Amino acid sequence: MNKNVKKILSYIGAFLIAAAVMYFQYSDNPFQKPLEKGGIISREQYTNLKKDTSSDDKRVAFIGRVKANTRITYKIGRPVELPVVDSADDLIEHIPFTLKKGGKNSFYVPAEFSEKDLVLYDNDGNPHAYDETVMVSFTMERIKDAIPEQNPQTGEYAWRCKLIRIDPIE
Repeated sequence: MNKNVKKILSYIGAFLIAAAVMYFQYSDNPFQKPLEKGGIISREQYTNLKKDTSSDDKRVAFIGRVKANTRITYKIGRPVELPVVDSADDLIEHIPFTLKKGGKNSFYVPAEFSEKDLVLYDNDGNPHAYDETVMVSFTMERIKDAIPEQNPQTGEYAWRCKLIRIDPIE
């Protein structure tokens, strides 16, 4: 084989590998095991869990509504943190959701939108309106290299939410 053919084949191989990585990272991964529903907790219970280092990898869930204001900043390839509020409209947590129309466990808003344009897609890909109450499950992951690792005023450690799942209220 001559050098040009080898070079072209190496470019094609690199492109296919990059495409496969992007596909599995940003779309529905057929090899990923289904996400489990978390145990439903209150806002107060969540606050207490954030003060305990043994909460790392704990699967929890909230019942609430997801809100979006018109100042969303979207960076390609990154989830958007949207507030989840309880029935009294009090903030529970900002949860990172993927912006994907018609996806699973994602949300969609057009480029120009109001809060009423927000559409959530649950674990089965079914759409839910902006004012619907849903169950949002996630796994707690402690951020061990945060500075400071623990908030001196509240005693809460730094956390992130991963493996997000949205389900309708039954």
